[in-house]
Amino acid sequence: MPKAKGAILRLALVGWLGLTGLGLSADRAAAAAPPEQVLPDSTLFFLKVADVGKFREAFRGSTYGQLWNDPALAELRADLAEKTKSTSDALKDKVGVTLKELLELPQGPVAVAAIAGTDEAKPTVSLAIIADAGSNASKLTEVLTRSNKQAEQGGAKVAVETFKDNPLHVITSPDADGDGKNPPPPPVVWTSSGNTFFLGSNVAAIKDLVTNAGGRGSAALGASEAFVKTQNKIGGEAAQAVWYADVVKLIQFGTKAGSRGNDAQAQQLAFQIQALGLDGLKSVGGALTLNSGAYSSLTKTFFNAPAAGIKGLLKLFSFPPVAIRPEPWVPATVASYQTFSWDLDNAYKAIEDLVNQFQPGMLNVLEQQLVGPEGGQPLSFQKDVFGPLGDRLTMVGDFKKPIKEDSQRIILGVALEDAKAFQGTLDRLIELAHAAPKKREFQGVTILDFELPEMPAQAGVQAQFKGPVSVTVAKDTFFLTTDATLLEQILRPGVVPLSENPDFQTVVKELPEKVSGMTFVRPDEQARLTYDMFKTGRFEQAIKQGMAASRPGQPVPDIPQLVDPAKLPDFEVFAKYLSLGGSYSVMDDDGFTQTGFSLRKATP
Repeated sequence: MPKAKGAILRLALVGWLGLTGLGLSADRAAAAAPPEQVLPDSTLFFLKVADVGKFREAFRGSTYGQLWNDPALAELRADLAEKTKSTSDALKDKVGVTLKELLELPQGPVAVAAIAGTDEAKPTVSLAIIADAGSNASKLTEVLTRSNKQAEQGGAKVAVETFKDNPLHVITSPDADGDGKNPPPPPVVWTSSGNTFFLGSNVAAIKDLVTNAGGRGSAALGASEAFVKTQNKIGGEAAQAVWYADVVKLIQFGTKAGSRGNDAQAQQLAFQIQALGLDGLKSVGGALTLNSGAYSSLTKTFFNAPAAGIKGLLKLFSFPPVAIRPEPWVPATVASYQTFSWDLDNAYKAIEDLVNQFQPGMLNVLEQQLVGPEGGQPLSFQKDVFGPLGDRLTMVGDFKKPIKEDSQRIILGVALEDAKAFQGTLDRLIELAHAAPKKREFQGVTILDFELPEMPAQAGVQAQFKGPVSVTVAKDTFFLTTDATLLEQILRPGVVPLSENPDFQTVVKELPEKVSGMTFVRPDEQARLTYDMFKTGRFEQAIKQGMAASRPGQPVPDIPQLVDPAKLPDFEVFAKYLSLGGSYSVMDDDGFTQTGFSLRKATP
């Protein structure tokens, strides 16, 4: 059984390595049709590298590839090669190629997809991989054929039939009959047509792909309206890698699978989804391009949510594009800056509509209960809370020196249209909550410090969120932070603003005039924190603590150490490859598009 499962993993690994492999490239024969034209419109998820060879070349030319090939990392690369040598040698012995050679097999387009089954009564999903091996087709055939033999030696059954004039191989696990409690593992199916290989977990699905290897016209994933719109928004035709998720079909599949054949329950789930407006999000997709133009990396993500169909929860998120730039109070020294335009008046209306849909008048009932100890007018959510707020939220962060796990400082700023009115609302909320913050004056501003109760440890892991929480109203902004030193820095006069910083000015040139939101990142300080944690072993410790918290009462499994911290070169080696970056987002009638980028360094 372990050997059979190992064979299954190796077959899946062929396609996965094609997506992430970083070996040499070679010329290839063109596939019969792009994978998105071969896959059916019942595809739930899709991931494609347009040309694996070109993607490898792009990676090597990017700052990530240049860093990996830096002479200072030679010892680290040699150590990693030594640790993987036994695996590579075993692979060579069993299937005829080393790990490096396996990385180099795929050459053209490679796609991974999850396809929904056609049986309405029994929802299933199949994994499918379409890979173009180009001139390595015969070698990949040899590798897969030898994997068949390895599976047989592990007790699996291998059946071969002829389909479309080519052998179709079906590997069935020894556990295919199941144990009566858990479903049997799916088979591994593979075949080829020319240089294109089809691998998957369902015989019928693979036969369907082979039958439509030349494309399936209007019934293809690539012909669906949501997919076409997504490709246009993310520039999918020019991207090196793209991904796509059909949210509508995923929700439908999840609803059917969750109801387990109970039609009444399925209908109830569908009603709740519609009532919450979650069906307004049609699909999500993204693109990645490396080492192109001025960018070391460029990503685009599109949330397909047409404005005409927005309702329920989705109406909360209204981010109109505006000419948005850093506020004067943002210091030039911040390590990260994130801001976005948010129509909070519209958000309140969405909250009111949603609450009234399930419990009419509930907000009004709550307001009537928000009366101070001396009586008076109740607090109005719309007039007193949302009314004084502006339409912009900003978060900035930096690090206290020396940089440690707890040295990050973050502050949230909410723009105010009426600072005096909001100060009155804040005072009333404190009174209603019977809170007793410490008050202190700083630069003519009253800062309120709220002490927080100590959070209990979960599974032996102590919570990292600690107080006090400091708030104030100043500079037409409501500020909230867990580190008052950054707040005090912002309140001091004479702060050099971020807008005058040369690094920021370099990044902002890449932004359109009007955006819904933007970010600016200096990667060196965050990278320094990660590096120090990795070098000292605290990174591994943090992972173990996280695993312990997510698996209470269960032993924490050992984590293999592929990278020896002692082999890491000085941080300066990494720092010279770190580049400025940022992102921006734009909301329009089609949905929400986010673009992220890191700028290329001419001489790292």
